Amino acid sequence: MASKSLDTEQQISIQAVIRSWDGKLTWDLLVTKIESSLAITTSRQTLDTYVNIKNEYKEKKRLLKGKPISTTDTKLVSYLEKDIDLAEKVIQLEAEVKVAKDEVGYLQAFIQKIANIGESNPAVMDVFNRTLQDIESKAK
Repeated sequence: MASKSLDTEQQISIQAVIRSWDGKLTWDLLVTKIESSLAITTSRQTLDTYVNIKNEYKEKKRLLKGKPISTTDTKLVSYLEKDIDLAEKVIQLEAEVKVAKDEVGYLQAFIQKIANIGESNPAVMDVFNRTLQDIESKAK
């Protein structure tokens, strides 16, 4: 049975799989790779409901268009055959870090915008401060 919803960490991992993809990309191949690499059971329809995953998929398809399908990943050629799994994991993790950094950047911009609004609107700043205190108390 496919997952009904994906948490943020799973979405980032899936986006990283897409970013590190080499060769023919289809929804079916992606679903299979996600299940084997990330142990996430999902469907094409579920993935398509997440804007960030859908956009990542479309962008990768655009980048791969016209690119010849290679049977070997040039990033992995220098590795011995026994190290291919480890090399793929490194590529996957690098892509995950990039996705996470992008998401953090968006969130920081959003928080800054709220803070700017709060400077001129004390009610917004009060909500902002209470939320911050709540987060800090839960972190302890």
